[in-house]
Amino acid sequence: MQIHSSIETYNDLPPIVTMGTFDGVHPGHRALLHRVSELARNEGAPSVALTFWPHPRIVLSQDAEKLRLLTTLEEKTKIISEAGIDHLIVVPFTKELAALAAKDFVKTILINKLRVKHLVIGFNHRFGKGGTSLKEIIKLSNLHGFDVSQFRHIDIHGQFPSSTKIRDHLLKGEVIEANILLGYQYTINGQVTGGMKLGRSINYPTANLMLSEKAKLVPLDGVYACNVQVMGKSYGGMVNIGVRPTVNHQMDNRSIEVHILDFQGDIYSEEISLRFVARTRDEMKFANIDELRLQLQKDEIEIRKILSDHRLNFIP
Repeated sequence: MQIHSSIETYNDLPPIVTMGTFDGVHPGHRALLHRVSELARNEGAPSVALTFWPHPRIVLSQDAEKLRLLTTLEEKTKIISEAGIDHLIVVPFTKELAALAAKDFVKTILINKLRVKHLVIGFNHRFGKGGTSLKEIIKLSNLHGFDVSQFRHIDIHGQFPSSTKIRDHLLKGEVIEANILLGYQYTINGQVTGGMKLGRSINYPTANLMLSEKAKLVPLDGVYACNVQVMGKSYGGMVNIGVRPTVNHQMDNRSIEVHILDFQGDIYSEEISLRFVARTRDEMKFANIDELRLQLQKDEIEIRKILSDHRLNFIP
């Protein structure tokens, strides 16, 4: 897949195009991308996915401080590349772009820049200032001489996957439900930074994670079973998200810490990935460090069992 940071660098044949923010790249998004790839093969044309960055809500200040992303641009790019798309064009989203009416967007971007052959839109996708309807898009396609089709939504265990639903599940700590709708384990990437090093004294050393994207969604505070990707290998992990009330007196200092099971070594400044499997409990405050140690021992037993069972019964 070729990745373009500007639409100006696209110089292939007239393509089959789809577009969207694709946050999370859930099964509905992936089915749409696969359909575009399939159409492109059948029609002997390149396939193109247009996505927008930064997220439109950030640029337009639409509750931007509340927006949390399921995927960073890097994560989104990787998943889209696995769908068989030939070209991913990352369109810089600006207020000027947002001000374009649908008819102007079609003419300026899709016709003049891409020479679109066939536009495939999702069942609820809207674009252009104020949005537009499928009927209006068909009129524009007839005017400019390209085909248009609408991809219908898909059903996942009786639910329609959506980025909004997935975010809601994660903010409630419901990672199992979120993973089902995502079709993969929700993942956080970041760099290991220095911490208080208290874990070493109780035989539970932790890696403190600094996120690579500040707008990335972090699940509800609590303890989680996860898979950890570090230095090219996979391990089990016990993740604590929160303010560490037993040892932290700065209650607004939210942290992400992971104890990597069966791992020894210095990974300071290394990039690691946390793939969430299940939430086991709320974050708790203990009377002393000994009580904390005893609880961590219980957590480890439970989390090892969850990870062992999960490898045998993984649904997504």
